[in-house]
Amino acid sequence: MHMGPRKVIWIAGASGRVGQAVERLLDHGDYVIITTDTELDVTDHEAVLQYVAVNRPNIVINCAAMTDEAACEAHPVEAYRVNAMGARNLAAAAWSVGASIVQLTCDDVFADQGGERNEFDATPPRESVCAKSKIAGENFVRELNPKHVIVRSDWIYGAEPGYWLDSLLMAARTGAPFAVTTDQLASPTSVTTLAACIVALIESEEYGLFHAADGGVTSRYDFAREVLRLAGLSESCLVPESDPAAARTVRLANLMLTMTGIFTMPAWQDDLRTYLAAQDLLVR
Repeated sequence: MHMGPRKVIWIAGASGRVGQAVERLLDHGDYVIITTDTELDVTDHEAVLQYVAVNRPNIVINCAAMTDEAACEAHPVEAYRVNAMGARNLAAAAWSVGASIVQLTCDDVFADQGGERNEFDATPPRESVCAKSKIAGENFVRELNPKHVIVRSDWIYGAEPGYWLDSLLMAARTGAPFAVTTDQLASPTSVTTLAACIVALIESEEYGLFHAADGGVTSRYDFAREVLRLAGLSESCLVPESDPAAARTVRLANLMLTMTGIFTMPAWQDDLRTYLAAQDLLVR
């Protein structure tokens, strides 16, 4: 039985797949969980301040983000409003009531290719609006709330309708061609594993910057092949594509997780098998 007052956790951007996964994994007996999405504009500073003043969260999890690179390039002001100003507003509002903030970000903060990058490496961002707005959000969180946890992830996948994995499986089932790049490499990580890591970080009461990427690196094309193999589907739908200008290899080293012992990220192959099994997509 839970004893004592329960901490209040506010998940902003809660309807996204990461927000939903975190909410599912949090112990609702230990926490009071409040959620918002588009009904609360995180770019509205006064609205955010008013919300925290009324609800008095102990922990704010920022899952609100603009992540589509094409959309960010087409609408740079909106990208900075959401990814930078939204993070600023949430960090400052959280600090105004003594709350900590968990800020989600990604590998785009690294411009260079090859080699592992840990939490202590410099982060000149890629020459894209998405990348620059993400690093701006990280910086605001660091500057405005000392009680912060920044979580960088890489290639997060889930089986929700409309996302990449669901589209891949649908193409394989229908025989529709599905283009996949061969020259972009990183560490695919399930949304469930990322959420479990976030919950572990919250419960550890540690602060700082943490990478949270599965072990190992693969191309999007080889990852797609492994998904279809485990699902018992033909890979004949796959259309390999390459673009030297877009070629990129990202290796996030989870140095802070290793040093603190808070959470161990699995190998991407093991994570994929576990995730597909949980979604009843694995051919046994």
